[in-house]
Amino acid sequence: MTYRFDNQTVVVTGGTGELGQHVTSILHGLGARLIVPFVSEQEMQAFSMRYPAVVQATRFVRLDAKDGEKVRRTIDQLVETEGVPHGLVNLIGGYRFGPPIVEAELDDLQRMLELNLAPTFHFCRSVLPHMLHAGRGHIVSVGARMGLAGSANHAAYSIAKAAIIRFTEALADEVKHHNINVNCVLPSIIDTARNRREMPAADFTHWVAPADLAHVIAFLLSDGARAVHGAAIPVYGRV
Repeated sequence: MTYRFDNQTVVVTGGTGELGQHVTSILHGLGARLIVPFVSEQEMQAFSMRYPAVVQATRFVRLDAKDGEKVRRTIDQLVETEGVPHGLVNLIGGYRFGPPIVEAELDDLQRMLELNLAPTFHFCRSVLPHMLHAGRGHIVSVGARMGLAGSANHAAYSIAKAAIIRFTEALADEVKHHNINVNCVLPSIIDTARNRREMPAADFTHWVAPADLAHVIAFLLSDGARAVHGAAIPVYGRV
């Protein structure tokens, strides 16, 4: 099945990051009008050098995703000028190893939740009133394979990604009768420059290519996925 997003607006949070650049580039190639909230000027410059044509056709908005009220106001303003988004892709998140639980503080968990769950919550809550009014929409978030089971020195990260999965399921159940699809993808290890630096002895060929993950996200944004609600799609590569 082929699908395109001509004349459809998609908001991609974290769209200048290592995964986000691929998602944004692929959606651009499929005809989407893109809105990309960003915070890192360094990421923005790297994106501009790598994908100049995409940058010229994309609306970038500097926005602190931790500020829920500012996210809401910004989305409301964007809807006035760009229309109701066809899709929302929540890519903001991050990984942190350890410490073991016996040495951990509650702040360790709170930081992981703030980094991974809070931006997804803020953007969903801000976009949903407009999608509900329009009677359609697609939301895709990024969990992780580690969200399915805990492992040593990954408690906070696993809990945060498990929260994304449960949030996805709950939200999907709330809005599925309004023609809004809410799903998430669960990558294992994504083949990014940062992960290669941190795990130089690993076999990178087994990891998930960012472009492959981006294509799964694009499918979930399409009408081909209109019957998929509350799914957590494994995208493990060969790990």
